Amino acid sequence: ESVEEAQDTAVDGLLDLMSQAKTDLLIVSPYFVPGALMMQQFADIRKRGVRVRVLTNSLASNDAIAAHAGYARYREALLGLGIELYEMHAEQRGTLASFGSGSGGAGRSGGKSRASLHAKAVVIDNRLLVVGSMNLDLRSKLQNSEVAVVVRSSRLATEAAALIVPSLSKGAYKVESQGDGLVWRAPQGSGLQDAVSEPD
Repeated sequence: ESVEEAQDTAVDGLLDLMSQAKTDLLIVSPYFVPGALMMQQFADIRKRGVRVRVLTNSLASNDAIAAHAGYARYREALLGLGIELYEMHAEQRGTLASFGSGSGGAGRSGGKSRASLHAKAVVIDNRLLVVGSMNLDLRSKLQNSEVAVVVRSSRLATEAAALIVPSLSKGAYKVESQGDGLVWRAPQGSGLQDAVSEPD
């Protein structure tokens, strides 16, 4: 059995919870590199008709280029499963402030600080909220010591979703397949144009 298959970690526990989703799965993961086993789990979840939305860092908002490269390899396959992908807009005022951190200084452009997604959270069926230190990537799964708190509360899960969902449209690019490539739909109200290559 492979090292990846032999683990029993916080990420494995989170994946087990996610696999129980019945209608909706909302994921915030700054570093999102699924790997083969996680892709199979996502395929199984989508086959049951569960809506899956993922907010992660864009190339411009990411402070780990290798992690972004790992994620980028899976984008088209994730979209092919019907997973909705959102990538954080790196230059903004406040829309996603509670989910990330700004670099300030050299990252400033037009009064906007370069932001990077930092929060990690999963909302399952608006009934479970998971908050912790883990990203959905192999480093969190296999190398790092991670912790997570699972809150079984429809009220708190719904409140968390209510904070995250508006940020998907206003503070992030929606990535979609278009012809032989990808298109990044600009955040609503940003005044930006859609992009056909990594934005910002």
